[in-house]
Amino acid sequence: MNAELNLDVTAVIINYGSSPDTAELCNKLKTQVANIIVVDNSNDIEDSSPARQTAQVVTPVKNLGFGAAVNLAARQVATRWLLVLNPDVRLKRDCLQLLVEASSKLHAPVCGPRFYWDDACTLQLPPALGHPLWLLSDRHIPNSNLTEMSDVSTLAISRHEHFWNENAPFSDPVLSGACLLVDNTWFRENSMPIFDEDFFLYYEDTDLCGRLMRKGVMPVCVAAATAVHYWNQSSEPPEGKSCLMQRSEEIFLKKYYPKGPPPLPAAKIQPDFKNLGVLKKSPALILPPDIVSLDIGVQEDFIVFARAKIKQSSFSFSRNMWQRLRDGRYYFRAMNNQGQAGQYWVWEKASGV
Repeated sequence: MNAELNLDVTAVIINYGSSPDTAELCNKLKTQVANIIVVDNSNDIEDSSPARQTAQVVTPVKNLGFGAAVNLAARQVATRWLLVLNPDVRLKRDCLQLLVEASSKLHAPVCGPRFYWDDACTLQLPPALGHPLWLLSDRHIPNSNLTEMSDVSTLAISRHEHFWNENAPFSDPVLSGACLLVDNTWFRENSMPIFDEDFFLYYEDTDLCGRLMRKGVMPVCVAAATAVHYWNQSSEPPEGKSCLMQRSEEIFLKKYYPKGPPPLPAAKIQPDFKNLGVLKKSPALILPPDIVSLDIGVQEDFIVFARAKIKQSSFSFSRNMWQRLRDGRYYFRAMNNQGQAGQYWVWEKASGV
């Protein structure tokens, strides 16, 4: 691999209430990129922060939102590529080199990795949800079509499996904005902003991919490039995450589907959950011998889930993973070797543990 390509990369990190993670990420990136810019949307990076020793910290007069903060940084750099990052992302070995090489060889203006949820890389995170762009792509449903799918939960399983079975760089209708390699030169030459600033938070990455596809350009997921996304680590904004997501979804649907979005299949709800209660330490599951994977969701319909491949008869979170896991309700789904769900559990991580 050509490590010199990395000299033409500027890392752009958008901080919001995540200063310890931001400082740690800057330290890990300092030898991999030419420059690091941190846009401090929450104005909580102190003068004494280690981040200021490795990065240029830009503090706007107000919270710009994610997309506008990235665009601000993009206007200030001369490198060809921007590596756009959430503070809670950690690149695995050769991730950046693989992204740069794919972007260069495939002439792809936007590339992204696949994500794990934990440092041990046992929990595969799903492809970006991107509702409803991915529903319009039949390549995620081999030998089938949308009308034949009984429910969106089954469709999510098909898409997750397709996403993780790829071995080479592949086109994908939506990439996660948590880690994107962006060819800034391409965007300048096409007089196109990286993000549409109408989206304050959420859907800016879905919209980016949608604008690319309208120009006949597909985003590229680089299968060999992997990163850890601790996920859901940033502070709750004053408006609330659900409120911001709903507002962005309305903007997105009006922009792409002015006559109304395509109908979604119904979600399949499994009613028979075994309740493990409120837990102060990681649940320890004893699994039947035919279980080959365990899905972990934050909603009972499992439209979004992480998947752990089961290699032994039990499962529990590592200590580091448990400590990072946010308080709240979680769901387990055990899948057998025939691709069927065998058992379901629900539990809640107690506050302050």
